Formats: sequence, C-alpha cells, structure tokens
Amino acid sequence: MPTACRILSRRATAVVSRTRHKSSMIAPASSPSAPPPGFPRLPLLGSLPWFSNLSLPDGSSVQSLDEQHESWAEGTRRHGPVWRVGIPGLGKGISGDLTLCADPREFVKVLQAEGKYPYGAIQLQWPFIVWATKHGRTVGKLFTRSEDWRHIRHGMQKSILPPAAAAGYAAIIGTTGREVVLNAPLWDDAGSFMSRASFDLFAGLALGRRIRASDPRPGASLPEDERFCVDTIEALDLLPDVIQDLPSIAMSSLGLESPMMKRYFRAVSGALDYAEAQVREMLARLDAAEPLSTAEEASYLASTVRTQRAAAAAGAADALTDDEIVASVSVALVASVDTTSSIATWVLAHLAREPEVQQRLREEVAAALQQHAGSLAAVIEEELPYLKAVVRETHRLTPALVISSVKEVDADIDLAGHRIPAGSLVALENHSLQMSEALVEQPRAFRPERWLAGAVAERKGTPAELIDHPLLSAPFSAGARKCPGSRVATLEVRALIAGLVHNWRIGLVDERQATVPYRCQTTIAPTMPRLRYEPLTEESRAVAEGLPPRGGGGVCAP
Repeated sequence: MPTACRILSRRATAVVSRTRHKSSMIAPASSPSAPPPGFPRLPLLGSLPWFSNLSLPDGSSVQSLDEQHESWAEGTRRHGPVWRVGIPGLGKGISGDLTLCADPREFVKVLQAEGKYPYGAIQLQWPFIVWATKHGRTVGKLFTRSEDWRHIRHGMQKSILPPAAAAGYAAIIGTTGREVVLNAPLWDDAGSFMSRASFDLFAGLALGRRIRASDPRPGASLPEDERFCVDTIEALDLLPDVIQDLPSIAMSSLGLESPMMKRYFRAVSGALDYAEAQVREMLARLDAAEPLSTAEEASYLASTVRTQRAAAAAGAADALTDDEIVASVSVALVASVDTTSSIATWVLAHLAREPEVQQRLREEVAAALQQHAGSLAAVIEEELPYLKAVVRETHRLTPALVISSVKEVDADIDLAGHRIPAGSLVALENHSLQMSEALVEQPRAFRPERWLAGAVAERKGTPAELIDHPLLSAPFSAGARKCPGSRVATLEVRALIAGLVHNWRIGLVDERQATVPYRCQTTIAPTMPRLRYEPLTEESRAVAEGLPPRGGGGVCAP
C-alpha cells in the first residue's frame, strides 16, 4: 500500500468465482437502539490498523482495502448487517466514519431520511470539487447539496432518465454498437477495448457523432478525440488515489496542490475543456440554424436544448441556461465510461470462461436478430431474458461496485436495531447477502438461470426472495442521486454483449487460467486475461482476415 489510507489500488487479485464467507447479515442487533458494532476507529488512521489486512475463516487473508469483493463482505460476516468502519477520505470526520448496511430493506430507511438535497457518492470526489471551485466551473454545482444541484439535475435528467427518453437512444446505441464490437480483437486488453467502446457509445448518443475511440488503427480517430479519451481515463484512474492520499488532503486544506493533484487537475481540465468545446460548438450551430445530421438531431444534447429552450420560451423559471446545459452534458460525457465498461468487462470475463452460457446467449441473440431483421437496436430494447439474467448474475458475483449507494441521513434513524444519528454517512454493501449460502444455492457458481422468471417466482414467499430486492439489482445508486444515465448504460451493456457474442465465439487463450485479477479504481474492474476471438459473421470474418496471423491484439482463431 503506497499510503496508509489508499483503498483503491490497481493490484488486487481474486478468483472470479470465489467468495470465502457465509453471511450472518440477517441477525438482529443484540441490544435495541445500540450503536452499531464494527472496527475501532482512530483520528487520521480510522480503522486501517485493524481493517487493512483481514484474516478470513478459511485461514487466508486479504488486503482488504484493495480486495473489495472479499473485504466488505467479511466486515458484514463479522459484525452483522449494520456495522461501522473508519476510512479517512471516504468516510466522515477526522477518523473517516462510515456505517455499512448490508440489508436492502433497512437501507430503504436511509433513502427515506435523505432530505430535500440528498447526499450522494459524488460528494466524496473532493478533488473535482476543488478543481471546479478554483476554475469557477458551472459543473461544480452538480457536486453540491443545494438548490443549484436540484435545478440542474432536474433539467438534465428529463431527456435521459425516463424510460421513454432512454429508449429513444436505442437506435443510435444499436447502430454504434454494431460497429464497435468488430474492433474487439484489435486490442490486447479487453478492458481497454470496453472503455473505448463505452466512449463511442455515449458520445454517439450524447453528441450524435462517432469518435471511433475503440478503433486503434492509425487515423481512425481524430487526435483531439483520442486526447479526450486519454485525459478522461487518466483522470478517472487518478481520482480515487487523490481522494485517499494524505499529502494531497493536507496540502489541499492549506490551498496547495500536491504533485498527484496537479496531474489530476491537468487530466480533468483536458477532458472537460474538450467536452465543453464539443457542446458549445453544437449550441452555436443550433443558434445559427445550421442543419444537423439525423444522428445529431436524435442526440441527448439536441433533445436537452429543445426541451430547455421550449421551457424558457414558455416562461418556465426552472429552464436551464446554456451554461448549465454545457455543464450537464459535459460531465455526462466524462462520467459515462467507468461503470458501463466495468459491467461489460466483467460479463465478458464470465462468458469467456463459460462456453455453454455464451452459446445459450448467442442463440437467444440470434433468434431476436432474426425476428427484428438484424436490428441490434430492437434487440436491446426487447429485454432478452437470458441476456438480462447474464448481466444480473455478473452483478451478483462480481459487482462493479460493492458500495453501490452512499447517503447522509438528515434525521436519527434505526437500522436493524441500531441507532444511527443524524449526519451519519451510511453505505449500502450489496455483495455479502448475494453470496450467502443461506439464500443462494452454490453462490460461487456463475448461474444466470437464477434470474429467469421461473426461478424468481419460486423464491417468492421464501427468505431467498431477498436477493430480488431492487436495491441489489444494479450498481447505479438509488433515490434522487441515482445515476441519470443508468437506463442508457443498461442499453449500452446489452449492445456490447449481444453484439460481441453474435459476431465472435470468445474464449481464453490460456484455458488453464483459473483466476481473474481485478483493480479497484472508481469502479471494480477485472484485469482481463488474453482472449481468443473466432469470427462467426461475414463482418467479423472480414476483420479477422485483415489481421496478422496472431491478430493485432486479441487472437483470432483460424
């Protein structure tokens, strides 16, 4: 560990299908209204002397601040469904106090106590807040708990969060997805491909144009588009390190910048400057009544501008200004990558190891494509049962975020018999319950069939139905701070996975590899093994034939 409180390292390793505990999370508190149990906490160090290295019941140990699939669940196993830990930089106050709640039924009380201007995990990103404040950027208002946040958030979500609005982008997501999945074998690292593919998908729906970030061939993308991708990825990589870095925390309190903060500020400035320039360029074209392409007319930006300008013309006091539109669309462009790509990469990791699951999914996708005349857009709108089950099982076994929601309660509440005072930070720990042998049969196995309608119906009225709670279904938070792009992110994941299995039979180059390392950054993402791609369609065969014998990246089977 480079620093005492750095919790999001890139060097963790875990077995994809391994969890080493049984959950005790449903046990009630021993004393009503008692404070939650947990790890001791010290000023500045928090619980790190006790929590940073945890021994597990099987005699092994984990670097718990890195191996988050294991460590947070181990805390729940030891202390029950509600417990406390101190993580400086992540929690609150001088010892980083954070309360974990592993029962979604209890966490509903937290959502009900979050107030008019709720807290969200976005408030933990203090380096970005410092940067935005220093440079006077309107985007900083989205990171506050204020009427400014409520105003911009209300306006920006109108054209993307409602189901009908999100479905309106299926056509462009499907069209872009058909193109980007053909680039997968061009990359040695499937995780890097997924990050770039996520850029392509969201830029397509947000701006209505292709940036071709997923095509690594010379000249495929413009230099400024490539620079945007590099800056955004660097900023996302650095952010969790800066958040937890004691020198950065100390120097920032004095109005100074550590070397790590300076690197982060350079990257985030480059990314946001590019994003804002793209948005302002289209605004200028709209003001000049220049014609837009069909894709641009259907974009999130054009929809937001039309909606907000119509509201302003009608005299609505809450219509967004152009600066607020620029801020909301720009931050969406920068923030659109990590969760989507992490989910899709974990799905791919499982499919590469589970050929029978992959084949069943391929058959479902092929049937749907045939039914819809080859339209990937129609397929991803349809909510294919097995595809949906594969994504859900991936989230159960290897979530992109173990802590999927963080809230500050505005009033005293009781969680599982424990008193939680107003002002406490409470996080939903979503993994341990879903790995409990008391609730899940063979929890270490990857079995998408658990989520098909028949299996869900069989759980009704039994203790096991708890795993079907909506708060456990995805890593997009909940309440008023829920990710506004969650529904389009779901469509993007479907497009990537459906497109990949339709075009390629995917497997491990080294089939003996039993483990998949993962790295903890803003999300938890696998460090992918090298994959083998066998072309299955005319389009994918054309790509494979154009590659050297072992491919420019991923291996193409002959």
